[in-house]
Amino acid sequence: MYESDYEDEAQVTEDTMQDGLRELIETAEEDSFGIGWEEAEVRTFQQAGIMTYNKGLVISLPNGTEFQLTIVQSR
Repeated sequence: MYESDYEDEAQVTEDTMQDGLRELIETAEEDSFGIGWEEAEVRTFQQAGIMTYNKGLVISLPNGTEFQLTIVQSR
């Protein structure tokens, strides 16, 4: 299927995926799509007060656009 760089794949959880994606977004530079990543506000669902059992991120861009990224482990 695919080779993993993780020695113990069981350590990758929804929490670690959420934290990793958040870090990627927060450290990203503006790319060819013109998204102002360096000025984006990134909060977890919990920090944003979203009532759900899912893990995820709320990404607010400088122009007021907001996205929700839900993280659900499928296997």
